[in-house]
Amino acid sequence: SLAAIGLISFVGVAQVLPALLGGLFWQRATRPGALAGLLTGFAVWAYALFLPSFGSAAVLSPGVLADGPWGIGWLRPHALFGLTGPDPVVHAVFWSMFLNTLAFVSVSLLSVPSPLERLQGMQFVNADAFAASPGGWAGGAAGAEELLAMSQRIIGADQAQTLFRDQASKQGKAGFLPDPTSDFLETLERKLAGSVGAATAHAMIAQVMGRARVTVGDLMAMAGETAQIMEYSSQLEAKSDELSRTARQLREANEKLTELSAQKDAFLSQISHELRTPMTSVRAFSEILRDMGDLAPDDQKRYASIIHDEAVRLTRLLDDLLDLGALESGSVRMKTTSVSLREAMDRAITASGVLQDTSFSVERNPAHEAHLVLADSDRLVQVFINLISNARKYCTGAAPRLTIAVAVRAGRVDVDFVDNGRGVPARSQTLIFEKFSRLTDGRKAGGAGLGLAICREIMANMGGAISYLPGQGGAAFRVSLMRAGQ
Repeated sequence: SLAAIGLISFVGVAQVLPALLGGLFWQRATRPGALAGLLTGFAVWAYALFLPSFGSAAVLSPGVLADGPWGIGWLRPHALFGLTGPDPVVHAVFWSMFLNTLAFVSVSLLSVPSPLERLQGMQFVNADAFAASPGGWAGGAAGAEELLAMSQRIIGADQAQTLFRDQASKQGKAGFLPDPTSDFLETLERKLAGSVGAATAHAMIAQVMGRARVTVGDLMAMAGETAQIMEYSSQLEAKSDELSRTARQLREANEKLTELSAQKDAFLSQISHELRTPMTSVRAFSEILRDMGDLAPDDQKRYASIIHDEAVRLTRLLDDLLDLGALESGSVRMKTTSVSLREAMDRAITASGVLQDTSFSVERNPAHEAHLVLADSDRLVQVFINLISNARKYCTGAAPRLTIAVAVRAGRVDVDFVDNGRGVPARSQTLIFEKFSRLTDGRKAGGAGLGLAICREIMANMGGAISYLPGQGGAAFRVSLMRAGQ
């Protein structure tokens, strides 16, 4: 019976005491502290009352009951810390409560409470301030002016004034200040919830009205709404950044299309000139040969040579157009075989005529060109000739020079053509491989701006690539080829 009474007493104390201390130490009360107090109280109760109730020699030895463990007298179950006067039940309940309290306070002060524990402590201490009003919203002390001011900041002046005017009109009042009735405040709460969330709107109206009916659940709901708003804001920022990038890309694409359109117009003008000029020369000199029978043999030969050269020029232009069209349509079949890079380079340099031009020099290391590549030999030579000829035509260096360097990277052979001129302007580097693209007057340099476009298509059909290398000082192009045997 003593054990039962003690158990009931201990359980009651263990349930009430942490709640009381939670109110006294709400800023520091923690679950570890409550657990430590309960365990301590239970241990003291079991040692001082429950276990001795079974009698001597049942659980605790007579020596422990009489002299304490290890002979320490002040640890005797019925005389803890030398307290011998009270009844055993009172004695056990006293020390259980005391040590329960001591453990609870000590552990709570030494540990950090979680945010939820702080909110629970605040709710316990200020229970009256957070109690729900049985009468709903009606009867608030705040005036309609404060509600109107708050609403204008949240939903805007026009919407807030319209809402308040309509509600005042329903109440039979003029102006913008309706009575803060329950129906009006519920309508206002729903309106504000669309902007700040339901929980936040409820808490704001309650605070403004002087009836802070905010519970821990309301605070957690407000935190959830805030997290959702931040997530939506982050998503909107990401969408905004994506739209900005898309808009920038569209602007760049539009600028490129505009430049291409201008180049196409220039090409049409140039191509008509390129076609008309040789045709006019051929027509004029053929009429001279036809109508003037007394021409000297030297004049006849000179006129015939002019007609031949103009015909060749016209044929070359038409061949370029037809070749580019065939490459773009994929109707040209490449004869891809194992090709000696050095032999292809030798053929290109010889065919380009740079060896006869003393004002232009080519620097290369044939030993570095000792590689076999997968390519169409004739087409590869055509690409090399075009790049060498372009360097010869457009290099603006005082002593024009073209450097050819070869390197092997990840199973591919890269051939770089770098001259010592001014190079290609940054804004034009993405356009030089387009059809009809020229950076100089074609009538001075010759051609119609199709050379690099043809090179790009040839390399794509051979499984290679051609690209412009910025930052090399002069104009720099890289031809990338597949290495044979890879």
